Amino acid sequence: MGMVMIKCPETGDAISTGIETDRERFRCSAVFFSRTYCRVCAATHEWFAREAWVYEPALDSRLPGGWQASRAGAA
Repeated sequence: MGMVMIKCPETGDAISTGIETDRERFRCSAVFFSRTYCRVCAATHEWFAREAWVYEPALDSRLPGGWQASRAGAA
């Protein structure tokens, strides 16, 4: 299982949406719209599933670049 992540439009940092799932389930999910509060810039960001990816630390630790190398958007 991993955490659905988005990029803060203000800082460019990866932030957690609080949604936990695996990459395949997220890839197959319906396209949706959501909002996430960002602790980095203290704002609420609106986003679509296609802009998000699932970060799975156990898988990403062996890839150079961490979450950036494993970005998997929604279909």
